[in-house]
Amino acid sequence: MRQLNYTRKGEVHTPRLFWRTDDKTTVAIYQGMRGDNPELDFIVKYKEEGKRLRTPSHTHWIVDLLVKAEYDKELLLSYVNNLIELYDNTIPFTNLEERDGYELRYNNILNLRYNDLNAHGYYTISTLTSFIELFSLCEKQTSGAFMFKGLLTLVKEYCEGKKDFYQIVGYSKRV
Repeated sequence: MRQLNYTRKGEVHTPRLFWRTDDKTTVAIYQGMRGDNPELDFIVKYKEEGKRLRTPSHTHWIVDLLVKAEYDKELLLSYVNNLIELYDNTIPFTNLEERDGYELRYNNILNLRYNDLNAHGYYTISTLTSFIELFSLCEKQTSGAFMFKGLLTLVKEYCEGKKDFYQIVGYSKRV
């Protein structure tokens, strides 16, 4: 899919894999170069129809979850608990064949369960879940990494009334 290619420092990068997450969004992964296993590392990007290819910033998806929380904190708390469970149960790739043949597992299941949240915020639940699943896989490639799960935990604490909006957004901008 040519529209998912991007050029950086004169080098064209093509997606290793891509998935359609809703009627307008495609999420893709590209070869990365960081962490304990740089050969298994990957970069997540997404493209909406009629818009440019983007990298999902942590602040963007965090704010989207916070907006959804304002609609229904209990429902979003349930969703975030599922995301934390997804993270905890994620097993990192052990080889390129696993990574390059990966199929998203959770986006359709959680989209059905939390469909009411799609009317709020910017991203659909399917797209958010895809980001989270892929970020979890990527973070687990590096031993001792924890930042991403920490962000999910902060959103959970927001839903529980333990953290405020500014604490969450401020932290997301620093990572």
